[in-house]
Amino acid sequence: MPRSLSFDGIRESDWFELIVEGVPVALLMADQNRRIALVNRNTETLFGYSRSELIGERLELLVPQRFRGQHAAQVSTYLHAPTQRRMGAGRELFGRRKDATEMPIEIGLNPIRTAEGVFTLASIVDITERKRTEVVEGQMAALVESADDAIVAKSLDGIIRSWNPSAERLLGYSAKEMIGQPVTRLLPEDRLGEEAMILGRIGLGERVEQFETLRRKNDGSMIEVSLTISPIRDANGVIVGASKIMRDITARKRSERELRRSNAELAQANTELDNFVYTASHDLRAPLTGISSIVQWILEDDRSLAEESRGRLGLILGRIERMKQLLTDIRDYARTDGKAAPSGTPVSAATLVANVAATAHVPPGFSIRVDPSLESVQVPRVPLEQVLHNLVSNAIKHHDRPAGTVIVSVQHQGPWLRFSVIDDGPGVPEEYRETIFEMFKTLKPRDEVEGSGMGLALVRKIVGRMGGRCGVDPAAKGGSHFWFEWPPIGRSARGES
Repeated sequence: MPRSLSFDGIRESDWFELIVEGVPVALLMADQNRRIALVNRNTETLFGYSRSELIGERLELLVPQRFRGQHAAQVSTYLHAPTQRRMGAGRELFGRRKDATEMPIEIGLNPIRTAEGVFTLASIVDITERKRTEVVEGQMAALVESADDAIVAKSLDGIIRSWNPSAERLLGYSAKEMIGQPVTRLLPEDRLGEEAMILGRIGLGERVEQFETLRRKNDGSMIEVSLTISPIRDANGVIVGASKIMRDITARKRSERELRRSNAELAQANTELDNFVYTASHDLRAPLTGISSIVQWILEDDRSLAEESRGRLGLILGRIERMKQLLTDIRDYARTDGKAAPSGTPVSAATLVANVAATAHVPPGFSIRVDPSLESVQVPRVPLEQVLHNLVSNAIKHHDRPAGTVIVSVQHQGPWLRFSVIDDGPGVPEEYRETIFEMFKTLKPRDEVEGSGMGLALVRKIVGRMGGRCGVDPAAKGGSHFWFEWPPIGRSARGES
């Protein structure tokens, strides 16, 4: 077999061509005058020129204009001492495509000596993606280094692989001390089980978020931290480690504990105050009852009293009854605590209003109208009856005429029932529509109307404990429109189902 042939009858020159065309990089050969003598298919693809457009052209065709002068000098230097095997490594080198766009490249160089002189074979690789990756990695590294939170990376066996400056500031260990060490070095003895739990979830591809725990500092003290841990995956998507963001929450936890303590003290003080008010209002009724009995005895037994004196004693009785009502309202207000909740067998709202009308003092000439909307709404009796009783009594008590009408209705408004109590009385001036819900506030002198000024304050407190709101607006045809929100059956006072 002749030496110029290889097996299968393919000539060596043909093998050479097949190899050149099959190499997965751009190959280009140039002579000593920098003229292109050979290119492969990948060179055409990379630069966008056809083979016929490249053969015979100078290499500078593929070099950006701003680099062409120095490129010629570099090639000349290489041809005289062809020891450099790679161009672009460690510095920026760019190629120019036919469409004038540029790309970062790296070139491998090999001299080929022939009878016609030294040729240079260049292998050219587009490193655009590599450069982009380097930029992203550089940005990420800068972000990690400058982050205020401690950022630590560890392998799946719990060994620390990176440690940023914030981790050093937070825990007091340097990167040199911690890289290569097990992360359990930071865990208190009673929390060593956390690491197995965390690594187990990371191994499943899960993210651990805002995990609050303790970690040991270099001086042996403990610090309260919040951890967010995410899986680290390699280029193939395989989980190879975990990245941990560690935030100091000592100040927040201290504030939370202080707030809980303050709330507990306030709740205790409120409970003690409510208990005191309830007891005092109950105990004070006894001497008032005694005084009332004495006054009544005087009125009944002493027939010689002048009418003026009897009138004054009658005023005393009236004030005693007002004081009793005030004590009753204060007692009821104190008993309306944060645990209040609707109770009792559900009834229709219409039935509930009818019960209110039957127990309230409704003078002749006044009527309480039940709107048809109340028939289809089921409600618990307590404490809704107390709210409606106060509003209906208030509408009658503060009316400016000896006769009038009070209309009670309800409508669904979003997740709430919105009850309305509408009267045809004098109305409430705009400047008083908020203050009348405060304790002991009334719009008329106490001698003109019986009341303690507690009724509407009690309404607001009960409605607020149910999670709703209350208020007063002008009625469409004159008078007042008192309204309040109430949770329907099946929805708790705080709005949870």
